[in-house]
Amino acid sequence: MAKKLFSLLMALTLLAALALPAAFAEDYLDIINIADDNQSASYDLHKDTSVNGRNMLRGTVMEQLVTLKADGSIAPELCESYDVSDDNSAFTFHLRKGVKFHNGKEMTSADVVASLNRWLECFGTARKMVGDARFTVVDDYTVSLTLDHSAIMLLDMLAGAAQAAVIYPVESIEAVNADTGYVPADYIIGTGPYMFKEWAVDQYVLLERFDDYAAYGDPDQPIDGLWGYKHAYTKTLKYWIVKDAATRFNGLMSGEYDFIVKATDAYLGTLRSMPDITCYSMQTGMINLVWNKHSTDKYLRLAFQALANADDLNTANYGSLYDNDPCFMEKSQPGWYTTKGEEFFCQNDPEKAKELLAQSSFDTSKPLRILTATGGGAEAMLEVLRQEAAKIGVTLEITATDRTTMTSMRNDETLYDAYFTTFSSVAVPSLRNFLSADYAGWSDDEHLQELMLQMTTAATKEAAFAAWEEIQYYCYSDYCPILMMGHFHQAAACTNRQTASYVPGRTNNKKTASLLSASRTHCRSAGSPGASHCQTTSAGSSCASFRSASFSPSAVTSASAGCSAANAPSAAGSAAASCTKSSVLFRGSCIVPPPLCFFQTYTCLHGEEFLVLF
Repeated sequence: MAKKLFSLLMALTLLAALALPAAFAEDYLDIINIADDNQSASYDLHKDTSVNGRNMLRGTVMEQLVTLKADGSIAPELCESYDVSDDNSAFTFHLRKGVKFHNGKEMTSADVVASLNRWLECFGTARKMVGDARFTVVDDYTVSLTLDHSAIMLLDMLAGAAQAAVIYPVESIEAVNADTGYVPADYIIGTGPYMFKEWAVDQYVLLERFDDYAAYGDPDQPIDGLWGYKHAYTKTLKYWIVKDAATRFNGLMSGEYDFIVKATDAYLGTLRSMPDITCYSMQTGMINLVWNKHSTDKYLRLAFQALANADDLNTANYGSLYDNDPCFMEKSQPGWYTTKGEEFFCQNDPEKAKELLAQSSFDTSKPLRILTATGGGAEAMLEVLRQEAAKIGVTLEITATDRTTMTSMRNDETLYDAYFTTFSSVAVPSLRNFLSADYAGWSDDEHLQELMLQMTTAATKEAAFAAWEEIQYYCYSDYCPILMMGHFHQAAACTNRQTASYVPGRTNNKKTASLLSASRTHCRSAGSPGASHCQTTSAGSSCASFRSASFSPSAVTSASAGCSAANAPSAAGSAAASCTKSSVLFRGSCIVPPPLCFFQTYTCLHGEEFLVLF
């Protein structure tokens, strides 16, 4: 797999575990604030399939026996080494000694075996791959798995993320809630550099540095993907649940947030133009409706596949951040990329859709019920699909609710006919959870499961790929478990505010950074209140973040909130003489259309007078 495959996922997952020179450790911020677009239903990674949960916890709170480097290769994490038989049927893992859980207990093989056997029970594809075999204790620091057949994809699945094979203490496994099947939030206990400290539902998740973390690797080398020495310089990571994209953007601009996920297409141009902000964007997963096999038939599913116009659907939600790519894996995965079945992908053919629908048992006098979670932009996309469906006489009933409720509803096959979701990048196709027989029971097709078993137990990677091509073609041409609509690009943005010495507007975040040397003057637009007042940045002020490309004085239509009485500018535009180092001179407000404005408070630094309007 190409190196770029996991680069964004690593940026999201290991936000604060940065291998910076030790000289800057003492200046690292006490807290980094991250604005996430949604929350997990549980944060139990054995069962949780949300990208939010994995991005937050994998590598930070929870770790695995083996993990992924940036190029997709497998490397030891909680084990120091492993042995695999020549026929890929026997696996032995030698655990690292002295690794502590966040409850203070040392990790032993008993914890690993309990965790991995539960993972098998939670993840149907992995369970089918191993059959009746289970992980066993050899001694306190050795774990084995012995099969009567090849499991060539086992290591990839243990290192992958669809339902991550993370290691809990035995106590967490024993505490699983009998009603929900989840590990309770109080028992989200791992071995990583951060602890799962607090979850205020619909508000935030708090992670706190674990001072007894048993780091591995070379402390002087940068992290390679998810593998390597993790410097937890930041004490606290706070993930805010912020569903609105504009709120995330404005919060990043104001300094309220240091990092935002799901930076939407509308704001990326502005973000990329800012020297104090770094943006990440890459093809990261699939866009889909997952069909309820129990309430739909294949002709209805094939009809929507013939009907769908991917460009219209995706533009409504993702702007330009999508690709019309038919593969169930990403282009950056040449070892698994195939276009088999592409002739069936989003055909934009209403007449063909009508013909297929005529063969369906679906009663068009009733609505087609679709579930989605709020906050991800899917509602706009489904509104376009509603208009398309009307062309073939099908009415859509769209239920949008919070993710936790949606997750609960999709477990009841009587409540819906399809639900909208995205699937993020995975290392191997066996981790595509919508193909699992027990992914809420929707992909229990006998032929599909036979093909999945052929792939996961193949003797060679060539044979596994051949089975994979057959799987994808079968899904498109006949079974159709999902309406696949293309691939999305995940965009994220962060400030270069990693160290406590950072001042907004400096050219970089190190103490040696220089401040803007030239003075700049701006006036409010003619005719606006206070038009006679000009705002000036003095040389050496901390307002070097001024960006002329992001601000047009002519766009100002009204005066912003002013200065305090003591520090009000004069009619000539000069700042009050009484301005001190700590005084608030000007509080900006959003007076130009988004995304060109943000909220910020500026102070007089070093006794110099300035007033900046963004």
